Amino acid sequence: MIGRADSRPTLAVIKCPTLVLTGDQDNTIPNRLSVEIAEGIFGAKLTILPHCGHMPQPEQPQATADALVEWLRL
Repeated sequence: MIGRADSRPTLAVIKCPTLVLTGDQDNTIPNRLSVEIAEGIFGAKLTILPHCGHMPQPEQPQATADALVEWLRL
């Protein structure tokens, strides 16, 4: 991961609907970076799941599904 190019400068070119989904206890990607990612993509929605780490699908499957359904209804 350290050797990867920083893609944050190119976030503005993303033109499709985007959901940035993270957990409030994510130790891999800090919430401040998820906020930065969501702010870098025009119209992106940020959802931070409570009591969740870096893998929301297995850690909070119902909350993940609920967030996806809510986002898809937008």
